[in-house]
Amino acid sequence: MRLAFASNDGIFVSQHFGHAQRFAIVDIDETAYTWRFVEKRENISPCVMGEHDPEKLERSVALLSDCRVLFAAKVGNYAKSRLQLEGIQVLEKPGVIEDLIAGYLNYLKRPVWGGIKGEKRRDAIEDHPCFSEKAHNKNGRLHLPVSPACNIQCRFCTRKQNVTEQRPGVAAGILDPSEAADTVKRALELCPSITVVGIAGPGDTLATPHAVEAFRQVHAAYPGLIKCLSTNGLELPGKAKELWDVGVRTVTVTVNAVDPEILTKIVSWIKDGRDLIGAQLQGIRECAAMGIVVKVNTVLIPGVNDHHVADIALVVKSAGASRHNILPLIPQHEFAGWPAPTCQEIELARREAGEYLEQFRHCKHCRADACGIPGVSDLSNELYRGRELETFSHG
Repeated sequence: MRLAFASNDGIFVSQHFGHAQRFAIVDIDETAYTWRFVEKRENISPCVMGEHDPEKLERSVALLSDCRVLFAAKVGNYAKSRLQLEGIQVLEKPGVIEDLIAGYLNYLKRPVWGGIKGEKRRDAIEDHPCFSEKAHNKNGRLHLPVSPACNIQCRFCTRKQNVTEQRPGVAAGILDPSEAADTVKRALELCPSITVVGIAGPGDTLATPHAVEAFRQVHAAYPGLIKCLSTNGLELPGKAKELWDVGVRTVTVTVNAVDPEILTKIVSWIKDGRDLIGAQLQGIRECAAMGIVVKVNTVLIPGVNDHHVADIALVVKSAGASRHNILPLIPQHEFAGWPAPTCQEIELARREAGEYLEQFRHCKHCRADACGIPGVSDLSNELYRGRELETFSHG
């Protein structure tokens, strides 16, 4: 792995990318965790009087095209998006180069099974707009709609193919995994603030192999972007290492009940009659042990599980979840005509569950093909305009 450091003296990273006159280039052996200085590369600074010269900027980006990571004191948004388009992870970390290398080697050495400390887990999600309140309304995310089928039937879920509804389970169509990396590239051109590539449907992401294959291709092309998977958890046990290997660092599991009697009021069918709750908890344990940050989504259904959310939070926390997102029911399918929870009911549920798990309060009920900054912009129509996408089952 090759790293670049924006440094005029070869000792300190103190330069804005746009002002850097040279870069120190270092190779890291990811097996032996050793490093060696490769060369110093002279650069013509693209930024003059606060303005980028486009040609010089492109030359600076090309100068680092063989690097996987750039350390700089600061990088402007446009330059950051150009670097990310080339698959270069941008880390805005000033300091002594040798110290930065030591820290990066420690990052690479982090344990694969177990042992990741809480603060490091937090570092992994600080740029994720669906996990971090600081990143919300600031960073963008892209949902790749590659998953065509589901393995359970929730009584409130209706999957649809259209370009108008703003809710989970809806997409303009199915994207072939072979198109995933190219779609990420075009999404970054539309929205340079994207920091997360997620897969959240429109079916379940682990009911078919499409999501894992899509992540494999995206991670190879864009290792610096966060990879996030949402699932009902039925197929999650035994998948943690495979997900880690394709770059997934955050997982959301939808858990609407930890009591089987309540679950039957919410889910009408489970493939092969399997134990959904047991699978969810086992999958959360394995992901947490791997170092993947786990958030749990719970759909709040008045009169069904509204008295049960604190139990859910307690149980999933014990399994290793670190975030909880309570979403109001969208009345449809078998729950069409059912009352959606009031703001007071949602707040009460969050307060009760918040006794056990940190609550995320900014979920926007995003589409399975969402693109842009949550709550600010949705560029999915523009992203997929003129493209033919496969159809999927609406059941």
